[in-house]
Amino acid sequence: MVHLTGRGAFVVIWSYFAVQVLLAIWTVEGVRSPWPSVVAVVLLAGVVVAFAADRRDRLGLATTLGAIGVGLVIVIICSPQVIFGGHTQWFFGASVFTLFYAALRGRILLAWLGFVLLSAALLAWGVSSEIGVSNALLLIARHAPVLVVGTLFASGLRRTGDEIERVSAAQASGAMAEAGARAAAVERETRLRELGEFATPLLERLANGDAVTAADRVEFAAAEAEVRDSVRARSLRLPAVIIAARAARRRGVEVVLLDDRGSVPLDAESRAVVEDGLAAALDGAFDGRVTARLLPPGRPVLATIVVDGADDHRSEDLLAP
Repeated sequence: MVHLTGRGAFVVIWSYFAVQVLLAIWTVEGVRSPWPSVVAVVLLAGVVVAFAADRRDRLGLATTLGAIGVGLVIVIICSPQVIFGGHTQWFFGASVFTLFYAALRGRILLAWLGFVLLSAALLAWGVSSEIGVSNALLLIARHAPVLVVGTLFASGLRRTGDEIERVSAAQASGAMAEAGARAAAVERETRLRELGEFATPLLERLANGDAVTAADRVEFAAAEAEVRDSVRARSLRLPAVIIAARAARRRGVEVVLLDDRGSVPLDAESRAVVEDGLAAALDGAFDGRVTARLLPPGRPVLATIVVDGADDHRSEDLLAP
C-alpha cells in the first residue's frame, strides 16, 4: 500500500511543484505579463502546503474544495496571458495534478467536478482568444488521462485496502478463537488437577467397594462443597481459603462461598486482604454457617463475611486497600 500521507508522497508533490516553478520561469517570455504566473505559483504552493498539513487518509472536504477553487483561479488568471501554446500552458497541468492527488486521497467525484470546471474555463478562453477551441480541447484531452489514472489507482487502492481489512479481521478472529480455545484448555486442565487432588482418592475408595464410615461421609461432603466452590466462587479459590474452608467443613461448619465479581481478577493487594480475612473467619468458626460473598468490582468493599454460629453472630466487610 502506498502511504499517500507519508514523506514519499509529499516528496513527489513538492518535486512536481518545483517543475511547475521552472516551467513558469522558462516560459515567461511567452506570456503577456509574468505577474499572473507569480500569483499562480504562490497559490499552488498554498495547495501543496494544505495537502501536507491534512494527514487524514481521506482528504478533507475544505482542502479539496480549496484545491478546486485555486485551480480554477489559476486557469482564469493565467490563460488570458498566453501568447502561444506549448509549455506556457503549464498552469492547466498543475491544476489537474492537484485534482489527481485529491482523487488518490478518496475525493474522486469532487476531483472530476473540479476538472469539469477547469475545462469549462479553458474552453471559454479558447473561444474568446486566438488560441482557439481546438487547442483548448487538445489540452483538455491530454490531461484527462491523468485524472483517469488517478481514479483507477484510487479505486484499486480502495479495493486492496478493503481486502486487507477483511483478511486482517479474519486473522484476528481466528487468533482470538485460538486464544480462547487455548485458555479454555488451560482452565479445564487446572480444574481437573484441582479436582483430582481431593476427589480422586475418595472416588477410588468408592470404586474399590471399601466400607464408607462416618468420617468418609464428612470427607465426601467437603469434596462436594469444594466442587461447588470451584464453579460459583472461582475467585475465592485461594490457598489459605481452601485449607481453612476444608477444615471448617470437617468441623461441621456450613461454608457458602459466592463470587459476584465476574471476570475481573483481584489485584495482588486485594487478593491478600480477602485471603487473610476470609481464612481468619473460617478458622474461628466451629459451628453454624459462614457465608462469604465477593462483591462486584468498583466498590470500596471487596467482600462481605457473615458468621452465624451458636456463640458468634457477626458481619464483616473486607475493604479495598
